[in-house]
Amino acid sequence: MITTHPEELLAFSEQNGVTHIYLYIDRKNVAPEEYSRFIQEASKREIQVEALGGDPSWGLKEKRQYLQEFIEWVASYNTSVDEDARFRGIHLDIEPYLLPAWETDQERVVEEWLSNMEFAVNQARWLGGYHVSADVPFWIHQIGVPGYENNDAGRWMLQRFDTLVLMDYRDRAAGSNGIISNGIDMVAEASSLNTSVVIGVEMAPSSESGATTFYEEGTEVMERELDMTRRYFEPYSGFQGVAVHGFTEWMSADQKGE
Repeated sequence: MITTHPEELLAFSEQNGVTHIYLYIDRKNVAPEEYSRFIQEASKREIQVEALGGDPSWGLKEKRQYLQEFIEWVASYNTSVDEDARFRGIHLDIEPYLLPAWETDQERVVEEWLSNMEFAVNQARWLGGYHVSADVPFWIHQIGVPGYENNDAGRWMLQRFDTLVLMDYRDRAAGSNGIISNGIDMVAEASSLNTSVVIGVEMAPSSESGATTFYEEGTEVMERELDMTRRYFEPYSGFQGVAVHGFTEWMSADQKGE
């Protein structure tokens, strides 16, 4: 979209109060010049663009090189362009719980995942002092950290990353399995650690269940539920806002008035 419909994408973002775009980096098919042009236009609208990369396999030590190559690419790109064309941060989407090994050897996968995440944060800060954020499941605080009985993966991540985007994929704010109840522990923890959490929701169709996405309900219902979410979390210093996954579906639904 940044090469075919950049103006449409940015106009929609501006109209809907978007402040940050997590932009997937496709090094094979998108030239650096395309990123430069897009980020410069986003900067004019005071929208920050963060470089997004990741794959479930990047959670394994044997794939760490891909993580390093991604971070090095961002650092190299940023040094080659003007200030207003630079990525404002590095955003990781690494979900090793989607790997078969999560079911058969979870402790090892968790250990390697956290090791790679710490490596990524250190690399990003060493190479450019970048703001580093990551997508994590809303139940991350239920994952134990090998070797640390009184710690969990959620707190561990909050202690290292600048921001976590909680994939709190539900289609209602209230209730025992709603956005608020699923996100409260991590938002409260972030507040106590002086770091931040963004509550993420889904707008794209999902194979899991209708309850995980606003795809069927549309933008009006999503905005209503997000307003409720914002009001609830507003008193928490660790709450940084909301994010929407499924940008094209969000834009399409809005244009159709759904």
